[in-house]
Amino acid sequence: TSASTSATTPTANLNNLVAQASSWCTSFGILMGARELDTRQPLGDLIVEPAPFSLFPTEFPQSSFETAYELGKPFNALVHNVCSQQDWLLDEAIVNAAQGDPDFTGRLVSLARDVEAKGRAQNLVLGLLRSDYMLHKPDGTGDVTGILQVELNTIASSFGCLSTKISKMHKALHGEVDTNLPPNSADEGIAKGIATAYQEYQKQYPDSKNVAVVMVVQPGETNSIDQRDLEFVLKTKYGVPVVRKTLAELAKCQYRANNSELLLDGDSGLVAGVVYYRAGYTPDDYPSDTEWKGRSTVEHSSAIKCPDVFYHLFGAKKVQQELTRPGILAKFSTEATLLESCFAKLYALDDENYEDVINMALKDPHLFVLKPQREGGGNNLYDDDLVKALRTITKEERGAYIIMQKIQPPSTTGVLIRRGKIVYNGDVVCELGVFGISLRDYSSSENIAMDEVVGHILRTKSVQTDEGGVAAGYAFLSSPKLV
Repeated sequence: TSASTSATTPTANLNNLVAQASSWCTSFGILMGARELDTRQPLGDLIVEPAPFSLFPTEFPQSSFETAYELGKPFNALVHNVCSQQDWLLDEAIVNAAQGDPDFTGRLVSLARDVEAKGRAQNLVLGLLRSDYMLHKPDGTGDVTGILQVELNTIASSFGCLSTKISKMHKALHGEVDTNLPPNSADEGIAKGIATAYQEYQKQYPDSKNVAVVMVVQPGETNSIDQRDLEFVLKTKYGVPVVRKTLAELAKCQYRANNSELLLDGDSGLVAGVVYYRAGYTPDDYPSDTEWKGRSTVEHSSAIKCPDVFYHLFGAKKVQQELTRPGILAKFSTEATLLESCFAKLYALDDENYEDVINMALKDPHLFVLKPQREGGGNNLYDDDLVKALRTITKEERGAYIIMQKIQPPSTTGVLIRRGKIVYNGDVVCELGVFGISLRDYSSSENIAMDEVVGHILRTKSVQTDEGGVAAGYAFLSSPKLV
């Protein structure tokens, strides 16, 4: 059965396929921590269930898929070029967002300035970037005009491993009929990036014997399977040890006496060679100053960060909007025209013409999204909520928000599964994320240890849903069927 005919599949066959696919998820570990259905509270560490998924692969135009991959390396380079020129990033692009959001964006900017003042202890930085796109079909009429970028994630870009497995599941169940299912090796590529950084660190510190990768995690993480998968690939394929730490635990770590090497507290002489964040992207991850101390301790160490605080700040919505100002992108990219082709219309609320922008959005709220400086899903404001926020927003708060054109994706049909049951059968839209890996050097733009586009993730949701995060409970994992 192909995705395009999912609506016509007989019910008995459909139920059989649901059982088969859900079992495939269980057998091959497409799993997430189970939650209470009503309260969404995690049930416990190793109580797991299949991740929400799409029964069929989702149709996606081949030309748009290829464009998304083509954009990968230019974005890898853009992120590094902007972060290498910190004056623009800190003093121009993000300054108003830091004032409007002092407890989170503001503290990240303070940390970045602190690193600037004291000097970097490590010039290499690992970017594990995921650029998310949606197809755009203006006003629901005419043809799809291509893809527009939703956002570029620079911290804790997740689901690389589970997405790779979803691609394999769809191939196993539908591959005889749907032949145009592109290969996906996001898991191997992400592991290669972290392993390459680990090897670079060993070259820098040949006398350090017990070097490990630190994965920074949230206490009570429900997406640990996707993380553990990566840990097991690193161990089995590259012999790289991984230890999991929370920000609070990292606050207890010390530096080696004669340099900035980060010694892991209570881990018998282990040194952090690479620190890979799967937490730290939301204010909820910093309930006290202890967590900020943990972040700062890592930032001033010689560990290779993924990301460092500059790459983290690049991912702010405000930076995304500032890069769309005329003439700005060309300062940082030799491929500005290609990159601009995927930019949606983005508007600042801290300009002198902010009243015009607000009035434009109030006149047609269904055409816009109000975005704060937040990651992780569930934060954007639409329709009535957008109107209410724009009517009450203060001058100080305005810098912490941007307004974005609402992308209008075309719909296709889909069957969405949660806990072995069909929870939705109807029109769906999708979002394609492409993983780029970049290992670059602040002290030498020529020194590029890795620059690759390694795989993708496709998330599908019902046409009624505005938000898009799988971990946040809005979206279902799928894979593209190229048409």
